[in-house]
Amino acid sequence: MMKKDDLCPFKVGQNVIYMPSQRGKDLLVMSSENQKLIPGELYEIDQVLDDLYVVPKGYSHPGGGLYWTEFKSC
Repeated sequence: MMKKDDLCPFKVGQNVIYMPSQRGKDLLVMSSENQKLIPGELYEIDQVLDDLYVVPKGYSHPGGGLYWTEFKSC
């Protein structure tokens, strides 16, 4: 079982699938239309911030990345 403070197991360059929780979907409301990720789509990791947040390639949001648990390995 994952705990809130578990570190991100993903690495830069790895492909992951965006599988947002309800909270993750709610947070995307603040993103511009061209920055919204599509659930079930494959994304390449461009950055991992603070060992907790994933930034997909081409994604830029003032809040930084998305919590790593919003993604699944493929």
